[in-house]
Amino acid sequence: MHDTASLVLESVMNSLEAGASDVSVRIEIRDGRISVRTEDNGNAPMSSDPFRQGSSTKGEGRGCGLSIIYRKSNGRCRLTRGGNQTVLSFTAEDDGSLDDLQSALLPIFNLDKAITVSIIRSSGEISISASELEKRGAVPDCARGISAFRAYITELEKGEIYG
Repeated sequence: MHDTASLVLESVMNSLEAGASDVSVRIEIRDGRISVRTEDNGNAPMSSDPFRQGSSTKGEGRGCGLSIIYRKSNGRCRLTRGGNQTVLSFTAEDDGSLDDLQSALLPIFNLDKAITVSIIRSSGEISISASELEKRGAVPDCARGISAFRAYITELEKGEIYG
């Protein structure tokens, strides 16, 4: 089973596997739906039907992530490339898996890459970047980093803008 939080992780993993060194994810949660837009600077070739199960330019046994996103979003997804930017966008039902941001974002920021995630809800917006986590000693790569990561996310969620 793939919840919406794992779909966000799939979108980031797809970007990194396409050679991206910079990934930005924008998640909007409203009215029981999530809209996700993942932008990256990856440059791997795109297949002619990137959402088909097994469609991959990365080798045998690959090509599952985008097809999972396609199925879970009921086809409400799009992948485009222009210039030095690739954009994946999709909409899915909000199953609540992004309600616990600490658990939902931990695997993404454990990837040790230049990643930025913005989450928009009716109560406001927060943005979390790998560089900010590094400055705060909150990179979740060890027990102390995970603890600092959790404290930072809690601090953001309680903030006047978002909370």
